[in-house]
Amino acid sequence: MQALVKFMSNFSPKLQDATDDELVHMVNELDFRVVPLASDELTRRSIRKLEKTIQQYNKQTSKQTQKMIRLTWGIVGLTVVMVVGLVIQIILAL
Repeated sequence: MQALVKFMSNFSPKLQDATDDELVHMVNELDFRVVPLASDELTRRSIRKLEKTIQQYNKQTSKQTQKMIRLTWGIVGLTVVMVVGLVIQIILAL
């Protein structure tokens, strides 16, 4: 998949292989032939990092949601037990 992304990219291999710091340096040099491409590459990398972060967040949120659902069902079960106990106490008191 990574090779396919590199193959399909419009950026030169030099830009793809450059580190983020090198790309920032290229943008700050104001070489108008390189600035748009370096800026686009930085943006693409930032978007990829953001997508990965969102996927991780979604996984963690899903796990937390499942735990909350189990906790809610546990509370429902305890409430039912309390109601049954209350009914038994009322019956015994009569």
